[in-house]
Order: sequence, then structure tokens, then C-alpha cells
Amino acid sequence: MKKILNTYITIVLLATVSLGAAAQVSVTSNELRKKGNSLSIDATITVPGDVVESKNFIELTPVLETGDQKMGLPSILVNGKNRQKVYDRMVALGNLNEEPRFAIVKAAEADVHKVEYKTTIPWEDWMRNARFVLMPDLCGCGNETPGEPILIADRILQRPDKRYEPALSFAYVNPEVETRKERAEVGTAFLDFQVGRYAILPDFRNNATELGKIRNTIETVINDEYITPDGIELKGFASPEGSYTSNANLAKNRTQALRDYIMRQYGQFKVDFFTLNSEPEDWAGFKAKAEADRNMPSRSGVLDIINGSDEADAKERILRALDGGAAYRYVLAEHFPALRRTEYKINYTVRGFSVEEGREIIKARPQHLSLNEMFAVANTYQPGSREYNDIFETAVRMYPADPVANLNAANIAISKKDYPAAKRYLENAGNSPQAAHAKGVLALAEGRLAEAEQLLKQAQNGGVREAAANMEELVKKKADNALFDSFD
Repeated sequence: MKKILNTYITIVLLATVSLGAAAQVSVTSNELRKKGNSLSIDATITVPGDVVESKNFIELTPVLETGDQKMGLPSILVNGKNRQKVYDRMVALGNLNEEPRFAIVKAAEADVHKVEYKTTIPWEDWMRNARFVLMPDLCGCGNETPGEPILIADRILQRPDKRYEPALSFAYVNPEVETRKERAEVGTAFLDFQVGRYAILPDFRNNATELGKIRNTIETVINDEYITPDGIELKGFASPEGSYTSNANLAKNRTQALRDYIMRQYGQFKVDFFTLNSEPEDWAGFKAKAEADRNMPSRSGVLDIINGSDEADAKERILRALDGGAAYRYVLAEHFPALRRTEYKINYTVRGFSVEEGREIIKARPQHLSLNEMFAVANTYQPGSREYNDIFETAVRMYPADPVANLNAANIAISKKDYPAAKRYLENAGNSPQAAHAKGVLALAEGRLAEAEQLLKQAQNGGVREAAANMEELVKKKADNALFDSFD
């Protein structure tokens, strides 16, 4: 307890008063603390034996005082040798009529007297800003000489109204400039073909909807004034139904048929604008579906076939025979249709934007801005403002896997006290000194001070300037915790 108090109470050790004697009176404050509706006082007053001459006495009075109010507490009377004899006679004869004393001390040159001054008094509001002093008065031969007050404590220790909240500093990272802003739109089309054919029939089954998806994606790119198309990638997949050779031809020819369809729709695209690939039988996709489908008949047997080393046609034959064909009929209806598909990817580049342009673009088409451009736009707003915070949150939505976007978004989340979101972002923020700093700031905000100290030191050693300010806040938080908890 004393160690804690020494942090918060200014203690004047060996404070002295010159009373015409070589000796000194010293005071140590052990506790001056508000406890509920009371004030607890604990001080040690050391009185040397030669503080007064034999015929004199000194009165030491503890006093609570503010600018306009004082309260004296029971005093300590220190009598010289002869003065004590007089005092004892007066007591014996019943001739002594004075206020109650806390202690009576007989001074002797060879002795040092320690008075443990402990008491509790009712709390009054004016005491909130009081200081605690010891007033010495030397008396003898009809004269009284007041000494200078000895400071015991300059304030009363009180529980704060609430715990200290650190003023956090954040280290945002300016993302690297993208010299070429390459982007892509991707999608999957499930086109239906006649059995064994590869010609695209726009009105066949659900083809109108699937072809519409592809056209919408392409037109989103070619109709955007800020975009330059760079190429289209197509990859066709077939299911394991039928022979591998037949499926290889179907996957290849159906992919080429889709390319030709797009070229007829958009005359600006030439053959060399396309990159074509095909997967004759999508066993990997089939495996993923089988692993996820707990209702598949003979599921473990199906997975054994998929994972086996047989060639594709042999696997299909074994699958057809499994469980009397029940498993094959199931996957033919439930999973193979989804494996017959074409994945498409439209690559393009986006031009760069000035900060002024970026302020408008981010409202409607934020995906066109690079992280660096978003950062520049954010810094045109007041840090902590709604616009500032919104931009960093938009950045992480546009670039969810980027460590810098996640780090900056984590800082925003901490500043808004959304600690669960901050933790999610920090999982993808990497291991840079700035990421360690953000983790340390989060730990500080949540009261995990030992962890915070370790992380902030790591960040400080890594050159993060803001770490020093947060380390100072950490020290304040530790001190406040010690003070606050000392009242429990």
C-alpha cells in the first residue's frame, strides 16, 4: 500500500523546523485517503530528544487546510525534562485543564521518539483540495514562537470518478503507389448444350440468362470511361460423364464456341484478345462437392474412387457400378450439372485519378481507386471524421486481403471502440512494426497492459514514432489502475 501511495502523494521526508535547537522534527506520510465517508490519516512523526530545552515544551498540531478553511487535529505535546515534572504535578493535583492530546512525549537528549499518528475523521467536501501540515509551536518562559509548517501531504488521495482512458495515437500506413492499376471482372456461366454438341443455342433451356450474365459483365467494362479492356480469359469444364476423350473435345470446342459468340456480339474483340483453356473432366470440383455432401449415397466409396489412381474412364466405370448404380444416379442429377460450366475473366486497367477526382469517384465507383489514391483522399478530411473513417472502411472492403488496408481499418475500428472488428482486421494485417503497434494499441485499449507493453516496445524498436506516446499513456494507465484498485 505504501508503495502505491508514494506514487500519488507528495511526501516530504525529514521536513524540518528550526526552533532554536539543533534537532529536527521529521514527518512521513503513510496514508491520507478518503474511504467512504471518512478520512483515514496515518503518519509517523519523529521527535529527537533535544528538540526542546529542559524548561520548555513544543506543541505539534496536525492541520488540514485549504485557502479559507482549517481543521486542527489532536496535537502532540513534547515536554522538556523539567517541564515534564511540572506537567506531572499539575496532573496529580488536578490543576490541568486543556484540550485532549494525541500523545504526551517527554524529551530526553539520548532518545528519539516516534509517534504513529493514526486517526479517522468524518469526511467533509471542503477537504477534497486540502493539504496536510504539522504546525509546531515552541513555548517557554511566557513566550510562544510559532514555527514554519511542515508539509505532510499536499493532497488527499481519493478514488477517481472513473478509470483513466488512454489517449491513443495511431500509426497509419501510406500504401505503395500502383504504377499500373490492373483489375478483373470474373464470373461463371452454366450454358446448356445439346448432347454431344458444342454449338451455342441462345434460346436453349437457360442459356439466355447465362449469356446475359456474360454480356452484362463485358459491357460493365467496355462502357466505363475510366477503363481500358486488356483481354478475356475463358476456361471450359466438363463433368466426368462419358469418355475422357469425348469430354476433352467438348470442353475445348464449347469454350471456343463461347469465344466466337462474344466476338460476334462485340466486333472490337479479335481472336488474340482471348486466352482459352479447358478442363476435360472436373474431378477436383467433383471431390469438393462429394466432401461437402453428407447425404450422398455410398459417400466414402465415392471418395475412394475419386482419390484413387485409376484413369478417368476407369473411375467412371467403377462409380457406375458402385452400390448398384445408386451413387452414380445421385451425382449425375445433383452434382454433374454444376461441373459443366465456363469460367470467364475480363482483364482491364483503370487510369489514375487526382485527389479531386478521387473524392467523387470513391462515392460511386470506389473499386477504381488504388489504396494509395484512397489514402490521399482520406487525408483531405479531418482525422477521426466520418468521411475519414468511411474511406478506410471502404478500402478494406475493396481490398479485403491487403495487409495495409486491414491495418488502417483496424486503427479506425479501435478509434471507434469496435474491438471485435479490429481483431478481425489485425488477423490479416501482417507482421510489420506498424501491425505490432496496432495490436499493442488494441491491447492498451482493452486493458491488457503487459501484452500492450511488449508490443509497443516492439513497434518502438521498429521505428514507429507513435509508439512513444502510447507508452506514456501505458504508464499513466498502470498508475491509475494501481490508484483505483487500492481503494478495493
